[in-house]
Amino acid sequence: MPSRDDDDRPVAAKPVDGLLSLRQIEVFHAVMQARSITGASKVLNVSQPALSRTIRRIEDILGIALFLRDRNGLVPTSEALEIHAEIDPLMRQLTGVGNQIGRIARGETAIFRTGSTASVARALVPQALRDLSVEVPGIELFFDVLPVDQIEDYLIAGRGEAVVTIATSEHPLIATEVVGNADLVACIPKSHRLAVETVIKASDLEGADFVAFAAGGAHQKVVDSFLNRAGIKVNAKAVARFSDTALALANEQMGIVLVDYLTTLGPVGSNLVIRPLDNAPHFQISVLWNRRRPHSANLRKLIEILSRKLS
Repeated sequence: MPSRDDDDRPVAAKPVDGLLSLRQIEVFHAVMQARSITGASKVLNVSQPALSRTIRRIEDILGIALFLRDRNGLVPTSEALEIHAEIDPLMRQLTGVGNQIGRIARGETAIFRTGSTASVARALVPQALRDLSVEVPGIELFFDVLPVDQIEDYLIAGRGEAVVTIATSEHPLIATEVVGNADLVACIPKSHRLAVETVIKASDLEGADFVAFAAGGAHQKVVDSFLNRAGIKVNAKAVARFSDTALALANEQMGIVLVDYLTTLGPVGSNLVIRPLDNAPHFQISVLWNRRRPHSANLRKLIEILSRKLS
């Protein structure tokens, strides 16, 4: 059977040569602070008989009396006051260390740096980070908006812990978790003939002026697939790299732009209307991170928040 202290808790080794264990010091400190066994037992959540035995054991080890009893409680001896003066700063420091460990476990001590690509940066990720800041009070957030071609470098170099995006990565070091989907929708200038329609069919877009995205990008791949499936040709009047730019051009009546629905959750121009597409394709929204780098509990919290928002 393992040896146990007088308060019935396991101890690493018995005190020798007048040395007290940390547990015994903690008990003595609690009794000194409360000036009663009853009060200390509530603080430490230990039975009163166990605490009484521990105090007697401390007195036996030190060979001195620590407390006298009167009708108002325990009265510390002068030796007890001297000992308390020595250990009180230590106990306060240990309490501070314990509190700091708790903050680390709750994710409140380090900067949580995350990035996203432009479309999900307009509303989804800011909303999720707001919720994370409520869930983890004291967290310090750093938010980067990235072009797709910088995602892998951002994660591999460790500049950020995660990226939220509609893009994909095949890099072997990058892990992916899908958190939801978003449909492709049409952003149409109010002056356009299609602005009065409630649902846009692919055939409605034949020959229409368009604001396109760079070829091969996450948006344009989905747009091209949607148009090619229906055999539709459009007139690309402008090409944009980011969703904000594409919306700004469409708002200036340069043409229709097809974007993921999450893009439209942020501000759109006053000259635009948003219309669903018949048989719309959808985008997968994913969280990417470097599987070879350590990550915090806040990454899992962010994934859970995004999954709830997109469910």
